[in-house]
Amino acid sequence: MPVLLLLFSTTLVWALMLVSNRIALTSFAVDAYAMTCWQLVFGGMALVLIAPGRRIPWRQFALPINWAYGFLRVLTGVSWTASLLYISAPESGILSQTGMPMAARAATFILGRAPGRSEWLGHAILISGALWLAWHLPGGFANPAVLLMLASEVTAISSSVLAELHPDNQVKDTWAHLRFTGVLLLITASVFLIAPPVVEFISPVAIPYISTDGLFGTETLIAGLLIGILFRGPAMVLTLRSIKIAGVEKYILSTSILPFVLLGLEMLAAKFDLTPTPTHDSVFWISSLLVMIGIIQITASKHRHAAKTKRLAATANTPATQSTT
Repeated sequence: MPVLLLLFSTTLVWALMLVSNRIALTSFAVDAYAMTCWQLVFGGMALVLIAPGRRIPWRQFALPINWAYGFLRVLTGVSWTASLLYISAPESGILSQTGMPMAARAATFILGRAPGRSEWLGHAILISGALWLAWHLPGGFANPAVLLMLASEVTAISSSVLAELHPDNQVKDTWAHLRFTGVLLLITASVFLIAPPVVEFISPVAIPYISTDGLFGTETLIAGLLIGILFRGPAMVLTLRSIKIAGVEKYILSTSILPFVLLGLEMLAAKFDLTPTPTHDSVFWISSLLVMIGIIQITASKHRHAAKTKRLAATANTPATQSTT
């Protein structure tokens, strides 16, 4: 699969999952926390069992790195979902743009891939879009959604770096990679079940819905089954593959279009009366415009930087080539 198609598919599947979650929460009597647990369980089981006759990779359940990844994913998911108590899904997508400069820093200092200098202008524009929106939220920067989305992005970038460095994410066997992804989902589900006291302790704001009381509600189970198998499992497979092939910074850049994909899907869902009709003021659209300009600037800078690096590499190889002829 071409890299651009892979990255776009990853973002689209995540958007479909988020909108499906919103439909389940607004149209049916589901428990948000319990539904997320079941999504992870059913999505993980489907991936682990998808290859009949192959052994379940039990050893991966004992690896500390997998549990660290699962814990980070729990914090990411809980923080993002909790932010939706205060802002809309597209607004949360705007605030998530703080992850782009974090990814660039991580790529520079941990992975040894420094971006081109002009790329930082794009990051500054992205941040200005997120700050503009945050400033105009009720309570401004003190709005709980701001802290929650910042926490979500810190843990998301951390887990993405961990995924890129993870040796089991480098395997070429597709079936082995699917089972590895399934194990991560099941571990994350386990952390979800035991984490409520921990999450409540470290959360920057109170999160009222963190409880496993509604774990066995019928509608919650059905929503978890359908969304887990159709979207949560595939989203994680595509995410890990995108990080492996494109790298953390390009994966995060591709998710920058998430607010716009979410907006389109929410408008479509609203036409069928599945979700409330989204309404956004000029603040949102100005923030969206800044985000789009930032994305274009970063993408163009990456293209120029890659072309320059390629030219320098070709120039460096020319003398050696000539000396052998």
